[in-house]
Amino acid sequence: MLIRVLEIPPPTGNMHFGKNNGEPQTFIEVDWFRDDPLDGVQHMFTEEGRERIAKFIRDKKYFDPEKAYLVLHQEHTFTINYKAP
Repeated sequence: MLIRVLEIPPPTGNMHFGKNNGEPQTFIEVDWFRDDPLDGVQHMFTEEGRERIAKFIRDKKYFDPEKAYLVLHQEHTFTINYKAP
């Protein structure tokens, strides 16, 4: 299964609620890879596997510890360095 890594834009501090009050945000795709079974294991399906994927992402050249990332997967999605405003 495909995994996409997107850089989460920094919060603007502008909160919008209602039908047409949204503020567009640009998420930048910085990586993608497949979670193909290795020895029968798909890593996104276990907590330990997701931790291994997070370490894999943290070791990439694009990774900036000052930025937040969204790790998208068909069934198990998580964030790295993200805290809701």
